[in-house]
Amino acid sequence: MPEKKDAVAGTLLDEKLHRPRLKSGIVPADTRIYLRVLQGPETGKVFDLSAGGSYIIGRGAGDIPLSDSRASTKHAELKLLGPGAYLIVDLASTNGTFLNGARIDRRNFQHGDEIRVGDTVLHVDVIEGTVPLSRP
Repeated sequence: MPEKKDAVAGTLLDEKLHRPRLKSGIVPADTRIYLRVLQGPETGKVFDLSAGGSYIIGRGAGDIPLSDSRASTKHAELKLLGPGAYLIVDLASTNGTFLNGARIDRRNFQHGDEIRVGDTVLHVDVIEGTVPLSRP
């Protein structure tokens, strides 16, 4: 039986019904995607999202952990699905998710946009056509 017990919650996870979140997408290899914290407790920190896929932004948890007390534990999800296919989804957060100053539920975003989660402002940088400095 493909069930697995969650040690923390004590619940059973049916592997047939559950699909893990996408952790890599179809973002081209020569494209780099960064999320830079402009304002908030993590000011100056940079998150590399170049692998594509799905990322959860949350207070003290998720793929992009923030120590912002106004951010929800699972505040928003970024989905990087391919060239120009970048989506942000609010996960029913208490204080809302904002893109370029407007409250959103689900919206496409692009290079230069600003995302606000709680009191944290994140800047999106998409750099296309990058060339590696050395071969692996």
